Amino acid sequence: MGFSTPRIPGLNTDDVTTDLTEAPHRAAALKEVAGATVIAAVDVDGGEDDWDLPLTPEHPRPVVLVHGTFGNRGYTWTSAAPLLRGHGHRVFRLDYGKHLNPVIFGLGDIRESARQLGVYVDEVLRRTGAAQVDIVGFSQGGMMPRYYLNALGGAVKVHNFVGIAPSNHGVTAQGLMNLARQIPGAAELVERGAAGQAVPAWPQLQHDHAFQRELADLGETTEGVRHTVIATAYDDVVTPYTSCALAETDGVYVRNVVVQDIDPQDRTPHASMPYNATVLAEVLAALAG
Repeated sequence: MGFSTPRIPGLNTDDVTTDLTEAPHRAAALKEVAGATVIAAVDVDGGEDDWDLPLTPEHPRPVVLVHGTFGNRGYTWTSAAPLLRGHGHRVFRLDYGKHLNPVIFGLGDIRESARQLGVYVDEVLRRTGAAQVDIVGFSQGGMMPRYYLNALGGAVKVHNFVGIAPSNHGVTAQGLMNLARQIPGAAELVERGAAGQAVPAWPQLQHDHAFQRELADLGETTEGVRHTVIATAYDDVVTPYTSCALAETDGVYVRNVVVQDIDPQDRTPHASMPYNATVLAEVLAALAG
């Protein structure tokens, strides 16, 4: 399976108008991700998690940050981790879904990634003495924990689950390529051969895959867990952006937030969401619940 990269407006794109009008914002997202990658590479202290810091009465739950497809524990959270620490939270980040590539993650079978998350949460709880964690996930990291919660018994261990531009109902192949083009090295990875071999999660992330049906059958939400979804109307990966939202369920806390309802002038695309000030303010608000 081959891909043309980059897509050329008017020649091989599905939506010429959107590609033209949003090109500057997508280019800014690429620059932002590249800058975060550099910061993560040189900021040694930023690579340490809070294993040796005690929890506080004000924030008794560790915050587990879960990156997305083609992400890693470093560059995805260069803005979120210091902000959370500055507000008194203890931060823990894992790399999951390793497959072939030593730098970018979120590539492997999603069920196995959910198991890796479960092992990591257990370690965080054991070492901190906490009863529960809060999970903040981006993109695949805002969807994959639902499998952990609903299929692997994670519900009792999680209080808040915040999804940033989560792929809760799957994405399209074009959406995944839009993401790959904004992550250094990702497009080259999937163009080496069949995308499903280079990135086993690739077919599972697509909206019509059996995994997505299995995830839906497990339930949109989880009893006892507070769910917050933060989406952008200019998402170029999870389309339509409304598919990020979780259905409201009786007896379950669900809050779906769209960045443009707060700031109508904000045109942040998918890849920039973990660095967006409005998004991070909503994360802090969700964790206060």
